Amino acid sequence: LVGKHTVMVANLAPRKMKFGISEGMVLAASHGDEKANPGIHVLEPLPGATPGMRVR
Repeated sequence: LVGKHTVMVANLAPRKMKFGISEGMVLAASHGDEKANPGIHVLEPLPGATPGMRVR
């Protein structure tokens, strides 16, 4: 994910995880039928989006 723009939920309450403190989530999607369409796809904003923009 280094160098990529992603869509994140960043207004979550801090939570202790194995790796440290989590304060947000990267949004991703998968198909309802994982056997027919395997894989997880990280959501990426369209060109022209800038860091900090809101998702509506």
